[in-house]
Amino acid sequence: MSRIKQILILAFIAAAVIAGRAIPINLTSNSSVRADQGAGGGVQRWEYCAITGVFDEGDSFGRRGKATIRYFNYSGLREETVEFVSEIGKRNSSPEDETLSKTIAKLGNEGWEMVLKQPDFEKYAGNTFYFKRPKQ
Repeated sequence: MSRIKQILILAFIAAAVIAGRAIPINLTSNSSVRADQGAGGGVQRWEYCAITGVFDEGDSFGRRGKATIRYFNYSGLREETVEFVSEIGKRNSSPEDETLSKTIAKLGNEGWEMVLKQPDFEKYAGNTFYFKRPKQ
């Protein structure tokens, strides 16, 4: 074989190898896509809630903060009112501030992620905090 033919054959093989590496081939791609779609249905589903009100209330036992959490679902709305009482002598902020921070922490511990704060002109009564978490 002549020297020119050998160089041309090697150049052709090198070009084929380079072209082959540029095109990724995954022989299992179809089966892995089908397996992923079958396992989760391909759609992430979410559930939502919102803190719609934070206020303080007092009686003969003292002041305590309250927050209203609304849970949204297909069958309707469920509302929960949570109360927080400050430990005596340990209050560093207003009952509303403390109640809001504890309510946000409560939802965070339950797996909720804050996604939006809708402001209003009033300090607490008009603010709405929206949360979401993946449905189980």
